[in-house]
Amino acid sequence: MARRRPKRFHKLLISPLQSRRFRLILGVGLVSMIFLGGVQVLAPLRLKEPLILHIPLDISGRDSLQREVARLFPAYTVWHWLIRWGELSAGRYELSPRETALSAWRKLWGGHQSPVRLYLRPQRSPAHLAQFLGAHLAHDSATWAHAFSTHPWQKLGFSQYTWIAIFLPDVYELYWTVAPEKLIQRMWENYQRFWSEERRKKAEALGLTPVEVITLASIVEYETYRSSEKPLIAGVYLNRLRLGMPLQADPTIIYATGQFEATRVTHRMLEVDSPFNTYKRKGLPPGPIGTPSIESIEAVLNYTPSEYLYFCARPDGSGYHDFSKTYPEHVSKARLYHQALNRWLAQRR
Repeated sequence: MARRRPKRFHKLLISPLQSRRFRLILGVGLVSMIFLGGVQVLAPLRLKEPLILHIPLDISGRDSLQREVARLFPAYTVWHWLIRWGELSAGRYELSPRETALSAWRKLWGGHQSPVRLYLRPQRSPAHLAQFLGAHLAHDSATWAHAFSTHPWQKLGFSQYTWIAIFLPDVYELYWTVAPEKLIQRMWENYQRFWSEERRKKAEALGLTPVEVITLASIVEYETYRSSEKPLIAGVYLNRLRLGMPLQADPTIIYATGQFEATRVTHRMLEVDSPFNTYKRKGLPPGPIGTPSIESIEAVLNYTPSEYLYFCARPDGSGYHDFSKTYPEHVSKARLYHQALNRWLAQRR
């Protein structure tokens, strides 16, 4: 049988609750707690305009960055001190002057990033691609280059020369801290969607695989920036392939020598020993010489038929080309272009 507490105990317990002073103190305490809690929850960020904040993957220098970020939070809030002394998740965050310090802290603490829209433009080589990604995403260019060189491309059906074909220029929405493996998977999935049954049938009608179409498109990409000429230039190269002629494409020499700033291809450059030297080797090079635009890929798939076998830039500097059916005709036009180029280079000196 439970023992009953003495009445004296109940009086000691109830008497403070009946005291006006105690009730006043308790009420003030509760109101203060509610007020302080509300202040913490509703405290605004110290921002006058929207801010995009990047928290890097590298922890070096993170301490000074955290001090800067903590200043965005009022010092009387707990969030200021949690940011100052805690661990922030790497990422890209969009902060607004209208949001509360609590909301911003949840983003930074939980790693709730805002996605970035990455416009992947045509890139001149794998090295250029690594540099581009390193400049726009969290991982540096060395990390991207290492990922490209060590990835098991053969599992996807690609080689060391052809893997770059999956990096189709487009606008991609992704997180700033995306890992190389996840980006490669994303590009591979996009590549598969791009090569619809209709496009594959067009490539097959040309006697080319999708990778070979992209390889030829990469040459067309760096032959001209004039959209109207791309289908015709693609047709010239297809004519050469059918006849077994060397492509003799200057962009492949630029790629093989790595002299991407060259204003002209010299005879010495033509002697480079490389599988990408289309002056010495017939057929397509072993892989793309960059990432061509979708426009250039479509120019190959929907090329303009012609009897032309040659073309050279016009001497007027317009960026357009003159096309020829015979070699003597081509030599005559090429001579005029080289004379104009020599005058232009002399003026630059």
